Amino acid sequence: MSSVETIAIFTTLAAPLSALYAFWSAKEARKANDVGRLNALLAFRQHYIELIEQQIKLAEVLQTSPSGLEAVQNEHANLDSKLREINQQINSYHYKVVTNKF
Repeated sequence: MSSVETIAIFTTLAAPLSALYAFWSAKEARKANDVGRLNALLAFRQHYIELIEQQIKLAEVLQTSPSGLEAVQNEHANLDSKLREINQQINSYHYKVVTNKF
């Protein structure tokens, strides 16, 4: 058997292994991206909760000012709707990460 045939056989055996490794790497990268996205969403969630708590404290201070209280209530409603969106996305990504369905 010549060296050319040996190299051809080796590359024929190595190519499927290389393709399998590339597939596995892509799958792991998707998992890592979803875990990273979930962590970012959890950080956003915590941030919005803290902002809502600040709005509640501000509402207590501005109870005597109708316009200030209205502005705080509007901002609270806005933050609450954003928090709901974040929670929906967290549920989606949490399901993906926990069940490993990518």
